[in-house]
Amino acid sequence: MAQQSLPIYPPALPPGAIVHVAYSGGLDSTVLLHLLAHSDPRMRLRAVHIHHGLQPLADEWAQRCEKFAGKLGVAFELLRVQVDALDPAGPEGAARTARYEALRGLMRPGDCLATAHHRDDQAETVLLRLLRGSGVQGLSAMRVLRPFAPGCYFL
Repeated sequence: MAQQSLPIYPPALPPGAIVHVAYSGGLDSTVLLHLLAHSDPRMRLRAVHIHHGLQPLADEWAQRCEKFAGKLGVAFELLRVQVDALDPAGPEGAARTARYEALRGLMRPGDCLATAHHRDDQAETVLLRLLRGSGVQGLSAMRVLRPFAPGCYFL
């Protein structure tokens, strides 16, 4: 019998706080957005799509994300970022940096950023941290909740 995980929900937030869902349009973030949109009608959600402009279909993905969020009745925000092509971390690292910088700019005190990750992401994080020599700390993988900007980061 396959092991089944129970859904984990964001922490209780102060009145008026928003859960910003990092919404790429991929399966993981689509499932997360759908789950949160149907979990608590009092939760203020915003789907946030980061447009890196790195893929030929980037505009089309942004439109799909906006349309899906609209079907769920979730506010949508499109953020365009510039990726430094000369960044020593490479294009993926530069895109990650630009993405989190943009997301930090949305956050207000009490807000929460929610991102979706599957078990392979967790395993990859553990392996990469161990290869970098992080030791016992690396065995913890990604923490479910941690401070982020003036709010929190939930995954």
